[in-house]
Amino acid sequence: MSEPAIDRESMDYDVVIVGGGPSGLSAAIRLKQIDPDLGVVVLEKGSEIGAHILSGAVLDPVGLDRLIPDWR
Repeated sequence: MSEPAIDRESMDYDVVIVGGGPSGLSAAIRLKQIDPDLGVVVLEKGSEIGAHILSGAVLDPVGLDRLIPDWR
């Protein structure tokens, strides 16, 4: 016996980025800088952005300065 179909909410995006780490966030920011009307969503499994960053890498702020000039 088949179960009835479940109605699910759906949302349309132009770009879906999996992972809210440095690369995912950089990609999302850059895409919105290039095209502010582009629908971009970042999916992150952690309870907050950066919750699962395990690399221990130190961020060189030069790249961040170029991507988001007024972040400081």
